[in-house]
Amino acid sequence: MNIGLLKQILIVGIGASVFSVATIQKIKEGLKTKKWLNLISFLVSIGLGVSFTYTFTDLKLIDSLWVGLCAWVGADALYKTFEEKLFIPFGDIDNSDDIVIDRGDKNV
Repeated sequence: MNIGLLKQILIVGIGASVFSVATIQKIKEGLKTKKWLNLISFLVSIGLGVSFTYTFTDLKLIDSLWVGLCAWVGADALYKTFEEKLFIPFGDIDNSDDIVIDRGDKNV
């Protein structure tokens, strides 16, 4: 099992799900009937997941489809489920690789 790939898919899925939820809320406001809402929600999540993945990562198509599925299910809930079992919690991640920008004169 490739834990690193799973972690990357879930983290990208969290970002994609933010856009997916916002888009689905806007669509839901315009719908007169909720009959097709689940199908529309699934298609929007897959579409945004694939688009988000191709724009910001170098994952393959099958991985981006998993990102879309995670965005539809709720990547944040999935990550929290796996966090204590497979991953290091976000709060425990070492931030020593942060980029520091020197702004020069601090009196400005």
